[in-house]
Amino acid sequence: MDITLIPTKLNGTINTRPSVLYSLLHATCQALALHQVRTGASGAGPAGAARAKDFTRLPGCWSRDLEVVLNCFESLGGDAPALFCSDNVKAFSMMLPIAAATKQKVSFTGSGEFPNSVVLPLADVLKLRGVSFSKGSLKIKRRDRERIHEICTLSKKVSYGSFSLTGREDPYFIAGLLLALPLLEGNSSVRMTTMPDSTELPDMAVTVLRQYGVAILRSVDDYGYPFFEIPGNQTFRIPETVSLEGDWTRAAFWLGCGALGGNVTVRGLSGDSHQVCRQILDKLHSLGAATGLSTDSANVVSGVLQGCNINASRIPDLVPILSVIMAHASGTSMLTGIDSDQFASVFRVLDAFDADISDGGSGFSFTGRAILTGGEIDASSDPLIVLTATAASCICRMPVTIRNAGIINKTFPGFFEDYTALGGKIER
Repeated sequence: MDITLIPTKLNGTINTRPSVLYSLLHATCQALALHQVRTGASGAGPAGAARAKDFTRLPGCWSRDLEVVLNCFESLGGDAPALFCSDNVKAFSMMLPIAAATKQKVSFTGSGEFPNSVVLPLADVLKLRGVSFSKGSLKIKRRDRERIHEICTLSKKVSYGSFSLTGREDPYFIAGLLLALPLLEGNSSVRMTTMPDSTELPDMAVTVLRQYGVAILRSVDDYGYPFFEIPGNQTFRIPETVSLEGDWTRAAFWLGCGALGGNVTVRGLSGDSHQVCRQILDKLHSLGAATGLSTDSANVVSGVLQGCNINASRIPDLVPILSVIMAHASGTSMLTGIDSDQFASVFRVLDAFDADISDGGSGFSFTGRAILTGGEIDASSDPLIVLTATAASCICRMPVTIRNAGIINKTFPGFFEDYTALGGKIER
């Protein structure tokens, strides 16, 4: 899908979509509740199962991670199941501790490369609590990457007790561990030995687990590192109603566009959310935009934007929109704490649109320009290009044509519907 955006300031009010991460956690908790029903766990009756929702069909909830995780649960019923994770490392990381807590033997298969650097540290955590681990073909030849191959096989269930993590483990694994440990017969604890880059997903997991009647005590140790205490032998109960928190990641993009000469309000947000992208309001305020937060909505109005320095190491999802705003703000700005190779497409768009941007390897520096040129860019298979080009169109002199713009729907379904709802103008 190729589209052309006519330079327009965005104004108006939209409702945010449900948080994709919260949807994934709710779907996983419901799958665990249904697993307990199937296995006859005490207190898990079939009445609650009737309230289960198909999150893959709820508008805005679908993600590839969610689909792969739910497909793994469908295979979890056998005696020695093989869980297919495609090439999805996030789903594999989340399902690894869940499978270890529910099955005596389980294999993981995939169609992509799962390197030793990803798999072995996670396996080592489980091996310390009694799990036997054998690795499959973790390194595969390029010509075989579409074929199904074994990632690893686990034997023996994980035992309850204390788990010590470095804090550098995949957050999906940590969340999966918190979801799995309440199933075990005895009490467990999870301690971090260093401060993790982000506790967003584990903290979100604790919040969701409470809605399913599962208690986890979250505190900090003497060093200020996260510490979780998890009672065992708990029962997941599907609640009467499921409240899905709005997606701050998606909302942050449109709020940032409001700072580019507009006035944007996004409804359906929680001000005390664990989602790290709620920090967008603080960052926009630092740049000079007028921001507001009410009970369930956030508002951003353009102001006199001035350059500043922002460390984005814990908010990588905000890099595209912050980069565009910094390219526009008066004076100089620096966006640090990021791998510039990871965001090379953001640099490519802004450089093509004549922004004054330089790449320092660990971030970008900007000298603001009131107007960018615009032009044509090919998104290929990178949603970051669509995000950057769409935001930049608010401050461009010429129309912005995005080739293969439909790739954004894999990340943000209905993206251009929100754009036009805020007054964006599209020529197809």
